[in-house]
Amino acid sequence: MKKTVIAVFALFVIFSFGMTEAMAQAWTWSNPYPYIGATPLVKIAADPSTGSLYGIDSLGNSVMPALGTQVTGAAATAGTIPPVVDMAVGPTGIVYVIGTTAVGTWDPVGGIYDTTMTQPLIPTGDVGVYQSLAVAKDGTLNILYQRLTEQYILVGTPPVMAEQSVISFHPRTLNLRSKGNWVSVHIQLPGALDESLIDPDSIRITEIAVDGFTPKPAEIFIAPGAPWKVGLDDLGVQVMKVKFLRYNKKGGPEMDNQALIYQLESIMAGAHKGKYPVTLTIEGQLTTGEWFTGTATFKANVTRSSRK
Repeated sequence: MKKTVIAVFALFVIFSFGMTEAMAQAWTWSNPYPYIGATPLVKIAADPSTGSLYGIDSLGNSVMPALGTQVTGAAATAGTIPPVVDMAVGPTGIVYVIGTTAVGTWDPVGGIYDTTMTQPLIPTGDVGVYQSLAVAKDGTLNILYQRLTEQYILVGTPPVMAEQSVISFHPRTLNLRSKGNWVSVHIQLPGALDESLIDPDSIRITEIAVDGFTPKPAEIFIAPGAPWKVGLDDLGVQVMKVKFLRYNKKGGPEMDNQALIYQLESIMAGAHKGKYPVTLTIEGQLTTGEWFTGTATFKANVTRSSRK
């Protein structure tokens, strides 16, 4: 049933990219962070790799904004765009815009503004305005909000699909002494979503959990230069096929952290011979801005006891 509706869905995406389903879904906005610096901000920017926030103050200085404890009693209010106050492009090419009273997206092809995304939380009964916009790590939005003599930073995270994706890992058993190039992961999105919507650069392993050991947070992206494609798996189901680095043949600590065997060995220090169940948490982003998540399982094969 899923693949019979993909063609219709793909046509819908082509003709209405700027008015995507993901944009109409719920963003999550935190309570406002008060800016407590001595000099007012006029512009903000964010690091897409780390999420660090920067700003320009009214004296023309570059600053790292000092933020206070989040305020309570905030609520979302409706507004309109245009006029546009600021804009920023997200990691998948979505153009985000702010007016003085609303946040939304802009379709450069059709010139259409869409404000159906969940609006930020602002102090209740407030009459302030949005002043500046920045896109941070993983498409998180940061907005500078001006209220009389007070300023706030509003932080919103993109929607995440409630239903998990089906993800499989290949090979089913990974020998920790293997020195091959890659391992493969197949991703099937829930419902009628087309796997061609996945941004491969966003796919990463975020946690490695080995039975009997402490789970380890991670940020392992698909292997640099490795091929990927959308195609049918052995059961005839459409999936996106990507590859992660199995073993770091080139050496160096930076790529070690991206190599799955290196990570498993660091987690399983002192492990005895045997096969250990492993669960990987994997997430990624669609070109519509929405995030997906899922888990993949396999067994790590220890052929001889490792050193502690």
